[in-house]
Amino acid sequence: MSQVRKPAFDRAVAWVLRVGAFGCFFIMLAGLLAGLFVHSGVPEEIERAGVLLMLATPVVRVAVAGVLFLKEKDWKYGAISFGVLTILLLGAVFGIGEH
Repeated sequence: MSQVRKPAFDRAVAWVLRVGAFGCFFIMLAGLLAGLFVHSGVPEEIERAGVLLMLATPVVRVAVAGVLFLKEKDWKYGAISFGVLTILLLGAVFGIGEH
């Protein structure tokens, strides 16, 4: 493993975070604007989709980083990334329904 990461690694991770951030912003904005004109449950569902995208963005970022680490043959950090991903997914699965 080289001590310096390739710029493509950082660009890929930044792209995932950028798409997630802008995506959830525009989806939630669409839900807010729909709430001004539509008086049903549709705006709340649109806003819920934005929140779900906001929650999924860090999970996707960890998965992308894990794949990129393995692609660079950095087995240690790849394993750590997928360990963190496993913890995140188990927390999401077993945390559903908790109040």
